[in-house]
Amino acid sequence: MSKIDDVAKLAGVSIATVSRVLNSKDNVSIKTKEKVLRAIEELDYKPSGIARNLANKKSSYNIGLVISKRIDKILKGNDSFGIREFYTTVLAGIETLAKENNIQIKMETFDNGNSKLLEDLDGLLIMGGDRLPNFVENSDLPKVLVDNYIPALKVDSVISNGFDGAYYTIKQMILRGYKKIVHIHGPLTYWGFRNRFEGYTAAMTEFGLLPQTFECDETPEGILYALNLSLSKKPNVIFASNDVIALIILNFLKKKKIHVPKEIQLIGFDDIISSSVSEPKLSTVKVFKFEMGNIALNRLIDLINEKNPHPAMISLFTTFVERDSTIIAKNSDQAI
Repeated sequence: MSKIDDVAKLAGVSIATVSRVLNSKDNVSIKTKEKVLRAIEELDYKPSGIARNLANKKSSYNIGLVISKRIDKILKGNDSFGIREFYTTVLAGIETLAKENNIQIKMETFDNGNSKLLEDLDGLLIMGGDRLPNFVENSDLPKVLVDNYIPALKVDSVISNGFDGAYYTIKQMILRGYKKIVHIHGPLTYWGFRNRFEGYTAAMTEFGLLPQTFECDETPEGILYALNLSLSKKPNVIFASNDVIALIILNFLKKKKIHVPKEIQLIGFDDIISSSVSEPKLSTVKVFKFEMGNIALNRLIDLINEKNPHPAMISLFTTFVERDSTIIAKNSDQAI
């Protein structure tokens, strides 16, 4: 007697695709559906009620990982300050779980992808972008956003809790007696930057302090312009929205003969490798990048298996890692 595995093999598709054809799902192309139906007829396959839901019990999965043009450029470009390490660590979390569970990962960019990419996939992980490509958004495939959230889309998201990380860190600096704390941040169109901006603003406002924020475009020229504006405020502390911005600021402060942390303290966000080897070593907020990738893939497998299908946002708390670019409070722990 033929099995669903035999149909999938003959048709050259995944078991989940056969299951979607059997269950009359819409996210299968006409061409693929015809191949599956021909294989069913040739093998005289008779699906049972259990077989129709075998996608929920399958032992292997084909997952599409779709990344934005910006992240693709980061992964392929020069890595002067370690920003690539953020994404490679997230990817390592995905790939480690994939290898442990016989999961195949196929990576494609927003620009190069199209509906054909989806034909033999069981689900999608999406990294980057403030909106989804039409071929992804219109697909019925289970999907999870990684390190991103798109308001009102109601797609599962796994993110770091930038609001809490920024709020906690700024509150600690205020409690130490520092009141002139400025925030230099990237474009607020990106969820991560906006989330951290809001945490900084909430902490400053709570203590009756005026938030002073300066947006930059993540280029050395843009960061220098924002830095010069912020220095006119004579800050005690500069809080940058990621480590890359903070490390570029650190280099500029050195050139200006401004001592860190004696004259100005500096805090980043993400805890990339470069933050721990800079001179001075950068105080930062640690994002648990490996765990983010791992949890995102785990969540996608649950969705494929129709486990807890209601969309959810999973938010990973961060940790303030204090190094040499801030004046460490007496009796404080290095990681708070």
